[in-house]
Amino acid sequence: MSQRGAVGAPSRAALAAARDVFGVTALRPGQAEAVAAAETGRDVLFVAPTGTGKSLAYWLPALASPGLTLVVSPLIALMTDQVNRLRGSGVAAAALHSQLGPGELRETLAAARRGALRLLYVAPERFAAASFGDLLAELRIARFVVDEAHCISSWGHDFRQDYRRLGSAVSACGRPPVTAVTATATPRVREDISSSLGLRDPFTLVTGFVRPELTLAVWRCRRGDKRAAVIQALSEVPGRALIYCGRVRDCDEMAEALRAVGVAAAAYHAQLEGTARARAQAEFTGGRLRVVVATSAFGMGIDIADIRQVIHHDFPRSLEDYHQAAGRAGRDGLPARCLLLYSAADRSLQEGFIEDAYPERETVREVYRALLRAGRWDLDGAADLVPSLARRDVEAAVRLLEGAGVLLPGGEVRQLNGPPVDFEERARLKQAAYARLHQMMAYATSRECRHARIADYFGEPGAARRCSSCDNCLTPAGAELPVPEAAARAALRAVARFDGHLGAARIAELLRGVDSPWSRERPWARELDFFGALGGWDGERTRDVIAELVERGMLQRGHGERPTLTLTAAGRSALRDDRELALTIAAATPTPRPARQRSAGRRVGPRSGGAPVGDGADPSGDDLDAGGRLRFERLRRWRLELARAEARPAFTVFDDRTLRQLAAHAPRSVADLLRVHGVGPVKAARYGDAVIRLLREA
Repeated sequence: MSQRGAVGAPSRAALAAARDVFGVTALRPGQAEAVAAAETGRDVLFVAPTGTGKSLAYWLPALASPGLTLVVSPLIALMTDQVNRLRGSGVAAAALHSQLGPGELRETLAAARRGALRLLYVAPERFAAASFGDLLAELRIARFVVDEAHCISSWGHDFRQDYRRLGSAVSACGRPPVTAVTATATPRVREDISSSLGLRDPFTLVTGFVRPELTLAVWRCRRGDKRAAVIQALSEVPGRALIYCGRVRDCDEMAEALRAVGVAAAAYHAQLEGTARARAQAEFTGGRLRVVVATSAFGMGIDIADIRQVIHHDFPRSLEDYHQAAGRAGRDGLPARCLLLYSAADRSLQEGFIEDAYPERETVREVYRALLRAGRWDLDGAADLVPSLARRDVEAAVRLLEGAGVLLPGGEVRQLNGPPVDFEERARLKQAAYARLHQMMAYATSRECRHARIADYFGEPGAARRCSSCDNCLTPAGAELPVPEAAARAALRAVARFDGHLGAARIAELLRGVDSPWSRERPWARELDFFGALGGWDGERTRDVIAELVERGMLQRGHGERPTLTLTAAGRSALRDDRELALTIAAATPTPRPARQRSAGRRVGPRSGGAPVGDGADPSGDDLDAGGRLRFERLRRWRLELARAEARPAFTVFDDRTLRQLAAHAPRSVADLLRVHGVGPVKAARYGDAVIRLLREA
């Protein structure tokens, strides 16, 4: 855990709120420090992975002291989920968003004005309206919270322009203390968050990126073999699963293939009608679906505790995206697996997305001139006007011009007096997108501890270099390929020459003697003695050599989305000495097919004899005796029936961790019930009699 600044302990009022309102008897690492800092009136920047309880870091200060806490949140689904959870625990909370009717909007604003709310959630778009600024001045806001704070940074993976208004919004509220929380912020993004929001000496906390209950694994396989790999993976790990695909077509085809082999599965993506998406989400949260196959449209605002496996069918665009999605597994603290299916060809899919998002300036200019000459525009016909350009490039330029307000609804083309966008800024953003993609590639091909690599990326110091919950640390090394001494020393010399200025991808290009734009602009680089020293090696093997030097402690990789390489003291010593380095790299990295995966000493794989693919059995009752398992299953059935009757997700009644403790201890009174993790006074009053009666009958 990394933190900047010292704090004391949370107040008694905050700890009482944790216990009595949310049924939390002990705060997780980082939560207590963030709560205590917020209670002293300090600004707070709290970075921790998905599922580690960041919400409590601002919920508890909001309940422990008077006043209204304003929470900025980017998605309606996310706001709705948070407000429902708070109301379910007896907290006065509401949200302002575009789906509220006029009556609901008036009622929410009236409740905020008269001080009847403790937390009010708003979308960042609200701050564009001058009338909302007037409302802020009326509300006497005690604390300003920015959720998903990485969206404020143009260097982040999910930049949203509306978040740039939040610094001014804080001032419009009278400059209350600010808490910014996010699951994905590299050191550079954290600096941008702090600067953009105007944080004052913030208590900065980075923690939780090593989650030993999650087994991280990468399977290398050809694209045509991925469907079979998904089916294999589902057969190995029982329970609910999320599968992420990069394209809509793959979502639909994968969901259909899973249904054909008996798996209750549905697709979820932006091209489905709203009712179909809502039905898939409701059936998944309600336990009627085992698998959802989704694009990145599914995830934010989805808080399901017992997802046992997250599978990435396609390559994510960044480690931020991957870690946020993978973090949706195992939120109940029980073992789960996060599996990435990797093919070397996957990079081209994400590169295509980047090129579509950032078309070249000359392409945009040529398309705009053609549309202006035509006097009208439509997406389908635009490519015919510029036959010299690829259709995909033309469509990317049209989307940029449409988004910039140059191409108007109805087909009109607006006359420009200058560039439609800041192309220099977009070039920087494109470069950053490629850098993040490279880091994702490096994660997929790494032979290092995967948990340590993620912790390094997000800047959390002190992570162990070996673990018991990733494939690289769990699987014995296969056949090894000796690295020629000259190749290893060439790599060290290359890093020494550009010490701290180039990353692994560029160093690998130099070692291979690649004729790249970078080397053409710097002809002197071709004269360096290590240029082309590994000319017969492919890019992946060359990066393996660099990774092995990092693993041996001779090179050090910086933090963030564009980490550079530096030579360590051990590396300098190796260059001076004549001793043999004796480096090896993996000769091959076949797709693993483990019979079972382990995480933190707990079994994640199938029960003895395996489990059929369609079996959605949950392993979370494995450590109970026969009577406990019977009580656990009865509690699960009761919870499912209640959730369906109340039209709410089952985990919002009690999550599986709480059900296991109820089944194990079989409390006979409300006092006993309150000693169970996850049961506070509100839930005890609402469900206590039914639970105690069910346990007595079991």
